[in-house]
Amino acid sequence: MIDHLRGRLSGGGKDFVVVECAGVGFRVHVSSLTRADLPPEGESCWLRTFLHMREGGSDLFGFSSETEREIFLAIIGVSGVGPKSAVAILSVMGIAGVLSACAREDAAPFTRVPGIGKKLAQRVALELPDRLKKVTVEYTPVPAGDGIAASSAPEVEAAEALIALGFNRGEAQVVVASLRKEAGADAPAEVLIRGALKRLSGPRR
Repeated sequence: MIDHLRGRLSGGGKDFVVVECAGVGFRVHVSSLTRADLPPEGESCWLRTFLHMREGGSDLFGFSSETEREIFLAIIGVSGVGPKSAVAILSVMGIAGVLSACAREDAAPFTRVPGIGKKLAQRVALELPDRLKKVTVEYTPVPAGDGIAASSAPEVEAAEALIALGFNRGEAQVVVASLRKEAGADAPAEVLIRGALKRLSGPRR
């Protein structure tokens, strides 16, 4: 399996890029998330990858973050969802959108993805949450100090994870702080993140 590519971005289209490595151009399918993260054409880039073998050939998929690749792998683990559909889900919904929908077990957002019908969306909403439990969300940890008590480490970790997923910093911190009061000081970051996703993705008043 090809784990990653490092080379020069030498072209591409709406849903793919070409990465030149040692004179060989690799055509890599990417989501709109990864496409937006890549540098201008001609500059060096680095992509995590997944090689999908199929009858008659193979396809290479690229990701700008390990979180996106893990979510992609979880999605294609759902019966009936192929790699290109998984990329489409990530392009339309984004990482935060996928996690939010799964936290609520809501099939409706998945129906907005081209090629995902109502029945398949329901299957994704039912099966994907369990598969996502092992996904590690990438974020930049906030060091202790500057007034942050050691006992608030899970709260800080949860807030930073939500911010990395695209949520507003202030809103994320307020929601996580509220959940920590409800769940108790010993609540782990994973519990706070999942609770916050449900609350942040709920109906707005």
